[in-house]
Amino acid sequence: MNFIPETPKNEIQDVPYYDDVTSEGGWQGHSTSKSIETLKAEIIAAIGRLGGLVTGFQRGTFTIVDQMREGFQVLYGIERPDGEFIRGRIDVAALPVRDDYKRRRSFDTRREKSLKMALYMLRTALDGSWFLQQLSPGYAPLMPWMLAHGNKTVTQLWQESPVMNALLPPGGSDFIDGEFTEVE
Repeated sequence: MNFIPETPKNEIQDVPYYDDVTSEGGWQGHSTSKSIETLKAEIIAAIGRLGGLVTGFQRGTFTIVDQMREGFQVLYGIERPDGEFIRGRIDVAALPVRDDYKRRRSFDTRREKSLKMALYMLRTALDGSWFLQQLSPGYAPLMPWMLAHGNKTVTQLWQESPVMNALLPPGGSDFIDGEFTEVE
């Protein structure tokens, strides 16, 4: 008989609000002056260094456990040795922004800054993946975001597996219940 103990999940790990994070807390790009277009260009270059080709950015809204967060889907592909093009997708949800009466006038500005911060941090993470690729010969940096079955990434499939899900930290699979809505 195979017994799998129930892993108690803590309350949903609260994602901090953009308004509450600082660079001292490890949040990079909080005060970047780069435009969204500049950050997109830097992400295209970073994915290119990793052997991928960006085919587009789709801005939209993620619904993650009853919380709306703006973000992007970065669509890319990798050419296999046999010439076949394999698609991938990186989902990037910006930190939520407080929408209270006192700060209502700056809501759009703070929302835009949160998006910039998310793109900045993605670019930084991709640069870190390039360093890991140099240090570890077997490292495949773009693999977790490759599309495997239908429209799901390898990471999403890994999270949805009951066996693999048990290995995740508490609150680690909250995005399973999330969905993405495109913005036109």
